[in-house]
Amino acid sequence: MKNKFTFLLSFLISFSGLIAQNISGVSKVQSFNVQKVIVPPILVIKDGSVKFSDQDENGRLDAYENASLSFVLQNLGKGPAVALRAVVNVSGEVNGLNIEKSKVLSKIYPGKSQYVTIPISATKYLSTGNVNLEITVKEPNGLDCDPIHVDFNTLKFQEPKIELVDGVFTTDDGQNIFKKKIPAKLNIVVQNIGQSKTDRITVNINSPSNILALDGSLFNVGSLSPGESYSVSFGFIANSNYNQENVIFNVIAKEGYGKYGSTRDFSVVIDQKLDASKLVVQGEQFKETQINKKYLTSDVDRNLPVNYKAYSNRYGLVIGNEDYSSKQTNLSTEQDVAFARNDANSFKNYLTTTLGFENEHVTILNDATIGEMSKEIKKLVELGKLNSKNEIVFYYAGHGLPDDDKNPYLLPVDVSTINLTEDGLPLKELYSKLASSNAAKITVFLDACFSGGGRDQGLLAARGVKIKPKEETFTGNMVVFASSSGEERSLPYEEKQHGFFTYFLLKKLQETKGNTTYGELSEYIKKEVSRSSLLKKSLKQTPHTNTSPTAQNSWKTWTFR
Repeated sequence: MKNKFTFLLSFLISFSGLIAQNISGVSKVQSFNVQKVIVPPILVIKDGSVKFSDQDENGRLDAYENASLSFVLQNLGKGPAVALRAVVNVSGEVNGLNIEKSKVLSKIYPGKSQYVTIPISATKYLSTGNVNLEITVKEPNGLDCDPIHVDFNTLKFQEPKIELVDGVFTTDDGQNIFKKKIPAKLNIVVQNIGQSKTDRITVNINSPSNILALDGSLFNVGSLSPGESYSVSFGFIANSNYNQENVIFNVIAKEGYGKYGSTRDFSVVIDQKLDASKLVVQGEQFKETQINKKYLTSDVDRNLPVNYKAYSNRYGLVIGNEDYSSKQTNLSTEQDVAFARNDANSFKNYLTTTLGFENEHVTILNDATIGEMSKEIKKLVELGKLNSKNEIVFYYAGHGLPDDDKNPYLLPVDVSTINLTEDGLPLKELYSKLASSNAAKITVFLDACFSGGGRDQGLLAARGVKIKPKEETFTGNMVVFASSSGEERSLPYEEKQHGFFTYFLLKKLQETKGNTTYGELSEYIKKEVSRSSLLKKSLKQTPHTNTSPTAQNSWKTWTFR
């Protein structure tokens, strides 16, 4: 107890001493920076990354089609880009268009990029027109990227039409007389004669009782593009219980939309001799497609720009004289004109597809005789006379030759150098006839030379003769685009399966969608043919353009659109 008291007394004495002391001090002043530091992103669209993609890859949005607009967004800054949105503004009076107007994007770290896709789709009610898109990537601090501007065309729904074009009956025994208990066939051609591709096409053949289908009666055709056809071979046999004089098959063609098919009855009489002739597909469009297919290797023969505006006052005559050797026994195939038919077919397609000529207003002649050429030139002139606002176009690819007096002639395939002056077609006469039409515009394209050099070999090349032909003058409101000058040859462009002149003529029409002036067209053809003929052939070919006095002050501003 005494020890506890002594300890407490010592503690109190010590504590009272501490209180008696005077303790003082000053703390050091410090400062703190609490301001927020922002490291900004820098958003840019990668050069060349903007792309419009549609299902059929024709660069146009069609009804029922899906497409997308894509680009690569880069962050070139030192800070991350967060809370980004791609905002789409649409202008242009187009109905039936679906576009995602706002799309949330993910975070982009410094030095990184993001692939952005904006989905686009078209409904059945899409209208034909032009769509203008402005896409901006929005950043919360206002550091938006520069807007992207994209224009593309739209096309309203073009109806397909699946038609049962023709049908022919044959028998397996080769007698071509339809009898009971003898196998027979009904060969049918189904064709899309409409303006757009359609799929899920089927052909169903309904037979009467006691007619047995040997290979089934339902045929899956698949899809058909415009002008494309498909052959169906339906095998059948009439049994001994069939008691009618004839057999009627009801054939139904259906397609994916469920409303553009057709139905047709085909009938065959028992014991009647059948038409065993070769089945021929009807329809001019289909025949033209078949003719052109073997030539579709050049870039100018694919993806022709489409102009849906038709000009009823325009008429054309297109001639491609290629095969001279078959008509003249003294000529070899080396003296034919390489690719002349292809030139003519392709130019005709541009007239009707890109330049607004109605199909029935354009006549095409391949390997034409003097009689055929004279007849169609006369018709073209008469069409030009029908209305003072009418326009006519004459195109020729083939041989040209000068006579002994250097007068230039077009050479039909049945005319030789011997009877040139009697049966050939003088340019002077051609120009005179065209001018007599008094058409508002007369345009002539000549992919031929008149020096005797021909296209590559030529008809006079064996003689080593080169002649500078006379330059013909002409009247009327006329412009002549000629493929070469003076003693030059008009050369073939084997890589493109066209003449140099025609290839670059078509190339300009393709690149501009036909929206070019005659002056621009003339300069382009002259420049490109002169350059390419030297590079590819080491030969000089210089196209030139001649005009009548009436047109000389205005022709450069003429257009086809």
